[in-house]
Amino acid sequence: MIAQGQARLLDILDYWHKVEFFLPYALEKYVEDFKEWETRWLSQEDLQQSKDSRWRNFSIPDDLQVKGFNLYIGVFDASVIATLCEPHLAALSVDENTFYEEQERVELEGLTCFAKIKLNAQAVPQLDAVSLSTAPWALGQTVSKGLGALGHQAFEDAKEQLVKLLHNFHGQRQQNDDPALMAEEVMHLHQLLCNWASFTPEQNSGTAVALIQVLTQPKVEKPLTQPSAAQATEVEDEEEPDTEIDILNSFFIKDIERAIASLQRAEQPLPLLQYLGEADPSKRIDLYTDHGRTAIYQALQPQCINPGHWPDEPGHAMSLMQQFAINTALGTLENSGVFSVNGPPGTGKTTLLRDMFAENIVRRARVLAGYSEAADAFVGGKKPQVTFKGMPNTYTIRALKPELTGYEMVVASSNNAAVENISRDLPKRKSLGKCWSNVQYLQPVAHKIAAQKSDGSISPLSDEDKPWGLICAALGNSGNRKALQERLFFNPVDTTEPNPPLTIRQWVDDYKGPTFKEACAAFKKADEEVSKALEERARYASLLEEMAATDEPAFLHPQQQSFNQAEQTRASAQQALDRQQQQLQATAQHLSSLQELERLIDRSRPVWWKRLFNTQAAKTHRNEQLENARLQRLAHEEINRAKSLLNNSLRPELESAQTALLFCKSELDARKAQWQGKCQCLDDFASRLGRPNLPGQLSELENSDFQINGLWHDAVLNRLRSTVFAAALTLHEAWLAEVAPSGSNGKGFSANLAAISLLLSNKTPEDERLTQVLWQSLFMVIPVVSSTFASFGNQFRGLGAGSLGWLYIDEAGQAVPQAAVGALWRAQRAMVVGDPLQIEPVFTLPQRLVKTLGQLSAHTANDAFAPNRVSVQSLADQNNRYGSVFKNDTDEELWIGSPLRVHRRCIEPMFSLSNQIAYGNKMVFGLPNAHAEQDAPVYSSSCWVDIPGNVEHKQVVPRQIEFMVDLLGQLYLRDGELPQLYVISPFKAVRLALQKAIRAAAWARPNHRPKLPAGELKQWLKASIGTVHTFQGKEQDTVFMLLGADPEHAGAAQWAASKPNLLNVALTRAKRRVYLVGDFDLWGSLRYFDAVSRGKFPLQRMGPAAFLAKLNALEEQA
Repeated sequence: MIAQGQARLLDILDYWHKVEFFLPYALEKYVEDFKEWETRWLSQEDLQQSKDSRWRNFSIPDDLQVKGFNLYIGVFDASVIATLCEPHLAALSVDENTFYEEQERVELEGLTCFAKIKLNAQAVPQLDAVSLSTAPWALGQTVSKGLGALGHQAFEDAKEQLVKLLHNFHGQRQQNDDPALMAEEVMHLHQLLCNWASFTPEQNSGTAVALIQVLTQPKVEKPLTQPSAAQATEVEDEEEPDTEIDILNSFFIKDIERAIASLQRAEQPLPLLQYLGEADPSKRIDLYTDHGRTAIYQALQPQCINPGHWPDEPGHAMSLMQQFAINTALGTLENSGVFSVNGPPGTGKTTLLRDMFAENIVRRARVLAGYSEAADAFVGGKKPQVTFKGMPNTYTIRALKPELTGYEMVVASSNNAAVENISRDLPKRKSLGKCWSNVQYLQPVAHKIAAQKSDGSISPLSDEDKPWGLICAALGNSGNRKALQERLFFNPVDTTEPNPPLTIRQWVDDYKGPTFKEACAAFKKADEEVSKALEERARYASLLEEMAATDEPAFLHPQQQSFNQAEQTRASAQQALDRQQQQLQATAQHLSSLQELERLIDRSRPVWWKRLFNTQAAKTHRNEQLENARLQRLAHEEINRAKSLLNNSLRPELESAQTALLFCKSELDARKAQWQGKCQCLDDFASRLGRPNLPGQLSELENSDFQINGLWHDAVLNRLRSTVFAAALTLHEAWLAEVAPSGSNGKGFSANLAAISLLLSNKTPEDERLTQVLWQSLFMVIPVVSSTFASFGNQFRGLGAGSLGWLYIDEAGQAVPQAAVGALWRAQRAMVVGDPLQIEPVFTLPQRLVKTLGQLSAHTANDAFAPNRVSVQSLADQNNRYGSVFKNDTDEELWIGSPLRVHRRCIEPMFSLSNQIAYGNKMVFGLPNAHAEQDAPVYSSSCWVDIPGNVEHKQVVPRQIEFMVDLLGQLYLRDGELPQLYVISPFKAVRLALQKAIRAAAWARPNHRPKLPAGELKQWLKASIGTVHTFQGKEQDTVFMLLGADPEHAGAAQWAASKPNLLNVALTRAKRRVYLVGDFDLWGSLRYFDAVSRGKFPLQRMGPAAFLAKLNALEEQA
């Protein structure tokens, strides 16, 4: 595949590489998250007037001290990118929908910069680790040489040139008496970068050219009984010999470059190759067809069920398509590859992933259980020694045997909330069924990680939120990695309470569980019981399928037919014998008659003389004698022939026929006994296992009952499967407790833990090959970790192609296609889960720029890989053999990977509306109740609040804004707290206007009562009010969709209604109530929204006054 399609693959990656060049660093958005005193914008005038350190002086709180600075140099407006690229872009017709698409999806606005330079507490620049934005360089290249001049090698050459320039700058600085960076040097650096990039932004008087951010830490830290992670890695920021240029604006460029180099070396990272491969529609199986339903039924046989099962309530069943996805993925990805799952909101994606996790842990435990001793898990011979850059110590570590690797599991997503939901929620007690309260895995360690705060104190956790085990951890950015390191290895909790939170070292020292051999025996027993149960159900299924395909007459037919034939043959043989015997008897009688006639003839013999003279009488007599003799001779011959036939043929044939008949009768009797045995066996199976609910016809798989409850699930089996998972965790614990003690009591894994601690603190092994050994060691302790795509390359730096066993991509429909390159390149197997009918990926660049870059290669000119047109999910779907055909808004047929269909989040009318507009009514309602009781914060059924009005700015309708502010204010004053709900708008302008209006509202002002705590409103506005992108992957009981627009600006509304995605996201965020707020006549006639206004499940139309009046009346009743 590499040889034949290398040019195509490299062109796709190069296209994405070029696209990433132009992405600006979102400096202005980054600054929004900081307090005002933490940052300062610097203009040329500020720097020119500052002859000392005043440019970097900050008024910081008394309890903090400066630990360093971040200096962002070369500030300019990101909109310049579109302006400067304009002359170089291909002509592209832009309709009204495309215009609004650019307005709402493209985020090429706000201030960005050239580079970030770290300064230490004394303001000395750390020029060894400059973070550089590629966008200014790409602009310079484009303006001077055109888009064709962009390329990986050209940028590498430019980086080398910049390194030399920075070295020269550093050399000149060494002549200064004061090592602190001066204001004039900031201007020097700014000019250096502009010259290097061949791009100098226009600067107006007072315009910022730089931003300085102060970094602080508490003056007094809590004393620790053993070193903190920060102290253990105190040389982390020390200078290293070589200057390294990091990429500031793109998280994916480096991994794309790694993938390109890998393909050029003729490596074959199969998941990445499959992801980029050309689809073969002829191999597809549409799961909504008869052929597809046959595939589903076959994949759901008991022998295909994964033995490992999450400790859920035993009575809870996987839905049909959940189990199909699990079974098929485990089979398809046995060695390598990609499998995609189309998972709309509420269809149990996390439940599916939990069982994938459980099965992999059980499989690895099966390998562990095959060892006689815990230390047998390690490779023999010379032990690897690892040292870290900038660190003095050397660690002698143990490498795992190859059969124990390949089980590493990473959850990745572009959505930080999605990965954190999985990695933070699965360890919680509430993720387990009530009957599994005794299951635990490194529970005291998990408790410490979940509850410990940055100052070392422990937050109290509710019973539901207390962790049951360290099944997974949220990693990704350096802050998460350091937090895990701090809590996993350091800051022991000083408490005398029972079952206290522990570090991993403390847990190893205090371990009192079963030995490794005992845990092996327990696991083997549990594993054997599951195997027997699955084998028994497989026999049951096979028997049921056999019996369902026949009945007793049909089952006996071959033997009955043989018996009947044998009986007929015996009867024919008997008849032939009887006929021959009858004929023999007749011939004997005839002979007897002839003999009697002979005597009579003799008596009538003429006298002698007549005989002498041969008279006529004598002649007649003689003739009679001769004729009689002839007839007797013939009779004798016939008798002899008959006797011979009887003795030599007919009797043996009869005997043979009788023997055959007896044999066929015995066969028939045996077959009857077999039938009776099967019937009895079926009754026995039914008495032990119950009678499974199976479809009479495959078309019945479409029925809700089968879709919800699946096939071959029962409480007994689920309990056994969860038991073996629990036993697998216990075995991992016992293994760790035996290999990890320090000193002579351990088996060398203690050094692995020490090295893991440094790895989590962003240290890099001198021998990069040992990075994989350390990650594999970490996954033996924490089976699953998570990361955003943005942090993936940095977290797993040093890992090459195929170095991670399993990659699970969540919310893949909202990830740009190039985001997954590095993760797929490092993975052996990947399961991609998402929904392209939710909101499309946010993409920064204009459509014309993306289109023009694509046209630089014939392999990318058709937009099949354009980041503004496709997602990780849609690319992964293309090469999934199992899926279904979906028609999009233009009736274009799209192939989506294995779809999940049972929805368990939203009640009516949200479910039916979403099902109708987005999923072709293929979804199945899976909740016990379709309608909810009245509940806060809004005591009113879902409806459409009809508020027409004129637009004031873009899509902002003041009357609608006023209504929402009034409503939110009433709820706040009633409850004394900000309401738990979402307000979603299709338009950024509406979101900004509502947030501004709320901040200005009387009830939100600091002097109002009840008073909002400091920062609470800001956080609430950020979390509760936004565009659809804000709420991707989230859910809330109550959702308002604030529509905006008016008839004079109907184009914006028509754009929002051009696809089902926007409305679908709003509907599927709402679990109990949804309220549309906007012009009913304008929006209600548009595509998709017409289903809400007058379709099968219309929302009631209400005026704002009537809504508020009803709201107040219902509140009084409540």
